[in-house]
Parts: sequence; C-alpha cells; structure tokens
Amino acid sequence: MRWRFVGAAIGVLMMLTNVADAAVIGGSSSSSFLTADLTVAAIVSADVDIGPSISGTAPLAYDLNAPLVDVAADAGVAATITLVDVNATSVAASASSTVDGGFGSRNAVGTQSFQGFDLSIGVLPDIIAPPTIVPDVISITAEAITVTSTVDGDFGALASAGTLNVTNLQVFANGNLVATLNGDISENFNVVGLSTALAGATLTLNQQPSLTGDGASSRGLVTNAINLNLNDVNAGGVGLLSGDVLVGMTGASLNASAVPEPSSLAIFGLASVGGVYWSRRRRVASPRS
Repeated sequence: MRWRFVGAAIGVLMMLTNVADAAVIGGSSSSSFLTADLTVAAIVSADVDIGPSISGTAPLAYDLNAPLVDVAADAGVAATITLVDVNATSVAASASSTVDGGFGSRNAVGTQSFQGFDLSIGVLPDIIAPPTIVPDVISITAEAITVTSTVDGDFGALASAGTLNVTNLQVFANGNLVATLNGDISENFNVVGLSTALAGATLTLNQQPSLTGDGASSRGLVTNAINLNLNDVNAGGVGLLSGDVLVGMTGASLNASAVPEPSSLAIFGLASVGGVYWSRRRRVASPRS
C-alpha cells in the first residue's frame, strides 16, 4: 500500500510539470500627449512636453486613467514666429495591464484619445498694413483621434497591435489643404501631400518605430498617432525650421517565462525512498537459509 502511495505521488508531480509550465510575469504600458523639439535657424527653439502623461508597470494588475483635460499651450515664442501652438478640447490618457502573476493569456494596453485637436507649427505674425493674415507653415486639425498600443498573449505566443482612428483629420501647408483622412489609418502611413507641398517635411500617421522582443518571452510596441519630422523647412522667410513633433504617444510590453518545473531531485528522492522500501520488503519476505 505504501509503495502505491509513493508511486501515485511521483505521478502527480510529473503531471504538474505539464500543467503549470509558463506564465506572463511582467509588463508595462504608457500614454502621453505631445512632445516637440524644434529650432529655427538658431533664432528660437522649443523642447517641450505638453498635456497628460501616464504609465504603469506590472507584475500587479493596474488600470490607470489620467484626469480628462483640455489643452491650450504654445512654445518657442518669439516676435517673428511661434514654433508650436496646440489646442484640444479634451485629452484622455490611460494605461492598463491584466498581468497578475497567474497563468494564461494577459495583456498590456496604452491608449490616448483627444477631441477638437488643432496643432500649428510655425505660426507667423499677421501683417498689419495692409492687413494680411499669414498662414501657419503647417497645421493639423481633427475632430477626434484615438491611438492604442496593445500587447497580449502567453509565453511562446506574444502578439502586438498598434491602431489609429481619426475623424476629419486635415493637414494644411502654408494655408493650403493637402490631405483629409477618416477612419482607421494603416501602420506607418505617409501623408505624401505634405511632403509634396512642403520640401523637407515628412508626416507619418500611426507610426510604429519600435517593435522589440522575440514574440515568445517578450514583446514591446510603440505607436505614435502623429510623427512630424522637419528638415530645413522654409518658415516664411524667418529661417529654416528643423526638428520633430510627436503626438499621441503610446506603448505596451509584456515579459513571459517558463515556470520552473517541480524539482527532478524531489522526484528522484521519492523514487529512492520507494526503492529502499521495496528492497526492505523483499528482504523481509525472503526465507532464511
């Protein structure tokens, strides 16, 4: 009877090695509104972060939401030009993860959504006499924008997705409409109209510059709603405008690992105990010579 018990214990331990063999053990996610690093011919510069930003890190599950805010800010202000002027009627940033130390599929998500968006780059003063409205070098407006980075799955199968949805997003170069977009935007979408109208300007929507990890033990993704890169763009006679503007920056990542199996030494130990017990039974049962 005891030998049967030892054998059953060994069987249970061996089955456990097949039940709990892997888990998602960590993760992170983040969401930020806007960052800009711009200069005009060494006359004026702007290196700023604007709007709400939030981030979280597992191994404990979290669901974080920055307070809903409206944004009205400018940076790089000079008599001849304002480098950045941005407004949004509401901005929401959130970061969440279901990683909790348990087994099975888990996720990490970073999301940014905003309404009434109006971004102007290179705001030039109007001419007083004769009265003339001077258009901004670049303007990007939208009724609504939502961008998300998601990583989910389990050990051996971690997947990622970056999405961007826009409502009536319009792009202007020197006051001229060059693009209107609606709905889901494909990954790394290049707004060719801006590059054609304004030499040195590159606008990428749903930019996904960073995919990390092997998809088995780790995966990380960054998704930017808007990435505006300027390389010596003519700023209305003020000078050449250079730098980068990122809007709607989100990120997510997960780490997974094979869970250590029950010690083979413990199994071997149980087997040894069983062997000793069986040997003693045989000696007791053998007749004396």
